[in-house]
Amino acid sequence: MTTVFVTLCDQSYSSKAYRTIQELKTNGQWNGDIVLIAVDYSPDPIPGVTIWNTSHIDTSNLVAQLHQHPLKPMDDNRHFAKLYQWDKLQVFKPYFQQWERVVFLDAGIRVFDSVQPLLDLDWRGKFLAPDDSDPYDNGVRFRVQLDLNANPEVLPKLFQEYPESILDEHYFLNCMFLYDTALLHQISFEEMEYAMNRYPICMCNEMGIMNLFMTFKLRVWEPLPQKAQDKYLFGWSERNYRENPTWKNFHFIKYSFTG
Repeated sequence: MTTVFVTLCDQSYSSKAYRTIQELKTNGQWNGDIVLIAVDYSPDPIPGVTIWNTSHIDTSNLVAQLHQHPLKPMDDNRHFAKLYQWDKLQVFKPYFQQWERVVFLDAGIRVFDSVQPLLDLDWRGKFLAPDDSDPYDNGVRFRVQLDLNANPEVLPKLFQEYPESILDEHYFLNCMFLYDTALLHQISFEEMEYAMNRYPICMCNEMGIMNLFMTFKLRVWEPLPQKAQDKYLFGWSERNYRENPTWKNFHFIKYSFTG
């Protein structure tokens, strides 16, 4: 059984990616394969890391649709200013079929303890990622990931392929995920890229499309357990927890303010 850890960045996020990789090797105690997807730049060699150079996927059609049918604005202007987020779909290209299991970490995720509890999870035939309603079920469901009023032509297409009931289902965060590459025989990068342009109503860019495929089409998503023995496996931020934990209580954190 082979496993690869993957992160992705353009040049502007490279320092965050390098820190994640360094912590993965040290705090995470990972000595296996690591791939850095470098989008539109050529980083210097990194010991023990395979650099996979690629180009930004073509989002021109999507952007044209968003200009015609704008989505509700986000504080970070992600629909136009963070188009590189869509490159996360490239983690589903055939290149990754040379491994049986892929673990993806956003550039900048903090790794504070061993990755082993994550690797010990049952993963065959599955896509594992955090539930966005954790840690206490905040009631948020998939409808918040779509702007249902932005483009009247899109909803009929969506509900032709998916039941309207998906709007009230749980969904995953995709800042960190693990998947069985056997799933790439059921879906492809090209299908996801096509869906990007077919459903230009995703509030969080590629995360909506990934959920359409993994959560609602294939039904292979399973939430990561919140804890691995006495520590939290993943947290968005320590601020989300009533117990007032610090970085020492986590294996992975997206935005840490104590560590």
